[in-house]
Amino acid sequence: MNRDSLRSRIPVVNSALLAVLFFLVPTQIAPAYVLSAVMLGLWLVEGRLPDKWQSLRSNPVFWIFQAYFWWFVVSLAWTDDLAAGGGMVSRHLFFLLSAMYFTVARREHTSRYLVAFAAGVLLCELLAGYNWLQLNRFPHWPAGWRAAKDAMETAPFVDRIMFGPAIAFAGYIAAWQAIATRRARQPVAAAAWAFSWLATIVVLSFSGSRTGMAGLSLMMGLLTLQTLARHRAWAVVGAAAVLATTAFGLYAMSDAATRQRVVDGFAETHKLDSAVNMSVPLRYTMAVNTLHIIAEHPWLGVGAGDFVAAYKDMNARRTPAWNTPRNPHNQLLFTVATTGLVGGVLLLAVWFAPPWLNRRRQDGLGALRIGLPVFFFTICLAESYLWRTNTALMFALFSALLYGPLSARDTPTVTAPRSA
Repeated sequence: MNRDSLRSRIPVVNSALLAVLFFLVPTQIAPAYVLSAVMLGLWLVEGRLPDKWQSLRSNPVFWIFQAYFWWFVVSLAWTDDLAAGGGMVSRHLFFLLSAMYFTVARREHTSRYLVAFAAGVLLCELLAGYNWLQLNRFPHWPAGWRAAKDAMETAPFVDRIMFGPAIAFAGYIAAWQAIATRRARQPVAAAAWAFSWLATIVVLSFSGSRTGMAGLSLMMGLLTLQTLARHRAWAVVGAAAVLATTAFGLYAMSDAATRQRVVDGFAETHKLDSAVNMSVPLRYTMAVNTLHIIAEHPWLGVGAGDFVAAYKDMNARRTPAWNTPRNPHNQLLFTVATTGLVGGVLLLAVWFAPPWLNRRRQDGLGALRIGLPVFFFTICLAESYLWRTNTALMFALFSALLYGPLSARDTPTVTAPRSA
């Protein structure tokens, strides 16, 4: 086999490796970095760099993602702690690598990517189920693979902070695909996706992830809106009913530990200023202190590496009894505090400009283009999920699938739920 023939096979190989990345999202992040490095090497060996550059430069989403990444690099110019700043930049590397992912993703392999993501989540859900049984019903069983969060953590690779949102988004995709495949008269596929959705419901009920439970409830409401879009009044009523039913169902099914976390969360909202270092009041205090940091450094922020130092100073001045975090558990506040209003605008563009720019695409993925930013904007109110590497990878991969360049031979392989 000659060199040109080998190079011609690289796009297929890299697409398969991209599917593996989708599989790895809910697991350890280190293999994803290694795999991305292998993909990059193959991507360079393949050549066709002028063609790839032409595809990228004509895609406005590429420029938005790169601007968001490089603004963190620029902010190192006014950062005192360059080591911490470098760490912040490294956490956003998937936005830089999106340039490669955009040209590797192949629309004809859409189903492959979605199934790979669902398979990775299902594997983790099975391991989480074993962990729950071992912790709560069969303590004599061998200890399973569990994230080191606390004694009752059931997630196998990453703790509930990242595990809950990953499986919640997988639940939305599973429900969306169950509807689509049923309407396409594919009963076996519809049953498989429905089972995947049910598995997500069960695992979320004992995951301890309040963000995951809230995220899935919201996304079930959104899916109802999308499915009943032609009947607006019914869509709104149905979405509200489905959202409430999903939230209540998750709570009713939840185990004692998860239910207590939900109850505690609501109880803590009544004592935001007095329940020192409790979960919800601490998040409220972090948000207020971060807003004060922003007020003192509105345009450029404190720099990518100086949030911890700036927060320690603000905390000492305003709330010395409270803990000092590494991040304020809010992506928008975190970004504005470190990179200023410019960074905040770029972050909003990362979320909401891509679906608007691609609103005319007729490829069956329109619902997912709306779902992705709605989901991430919502969960990022509770945590800096583009700073967390697993969820940042998830966002980058789905963005590559949804916003990457199309070739003339690309044909959709996934049918979205049609409006009722």
